[in-house]
Amino acid sequence: MISIVLIFLTFAVIHSMTVTQKFKDACRNIFGDTFMRVFYRALYNTVSFITAFIAFFLIHRLPDQELWAAPLWLRWIMYGIQIAGLTFGSLAFEYLDTWEFMGFKQIWRYASRHEVGGNIEGQTQKELVTGGVYGIVRHPLYFAGLVIFTFNPHVTFNTLTVTVLADLYFLFGMFIEERRFLEIFGDQYREYMKRVPRFIPRWKRRV
Repeated sequence: MISIVLIFLTFAVIHSMTVTQKFKDACRNIFGDTFMRVFYRALYNTVSFITAFIAFFLIHRLPDQELWAAPLWLRWIMYGIQIAGLTFGSLAFEYLDTWEFMGFKQIWRYASRHEVGGNIEGQTQKELVTGGVYGIVRHPLYFAGLVIFTFNPHVTFNTLTVTVLADLYFLFGMFIEERRFLEIFGDQYREYMKRVPRFIPRWKRRV
């Protein structure tokens, strides 16, 4: 268990550190504003993917013990819930510029037109997204992650440990993201927080 916690925490620290404004400001001071607006977002996502892959690879190689396996009828229900969570999370990208979110669009703009713009990560979207799945929960991507990890029909000691750590990290990420959005959007985001729940969907009957 200690090995899993250490591996996961290493990933979490790297991921959390690279998303902070202090780290971004330090990188801008070292590498310059153009580097940040053009390359940072793509590098951040690449590092996140690689560190996540390494973490899960190392955890997968550790000794494990089965704790519970859902019966066939329940297994398919849980798979269905996971697929629904994945689908719900993917709908968030209808309101985001996916290529810019990944950082590839910033590089293409610079390579093709020598264009540098947007915020410190080169993202140009300035409006607060409140429609679609963002009108159901404030953090649809984190919500999807919670659903996918929590409704795993095959539970081992290692997967249970990872699920608990991942769910806690998703919840932590929600609070950090809200602090960042409050700094950016201020009262607009406060009103949004009053209308839309954090991660538990709340459908109201329309009159």
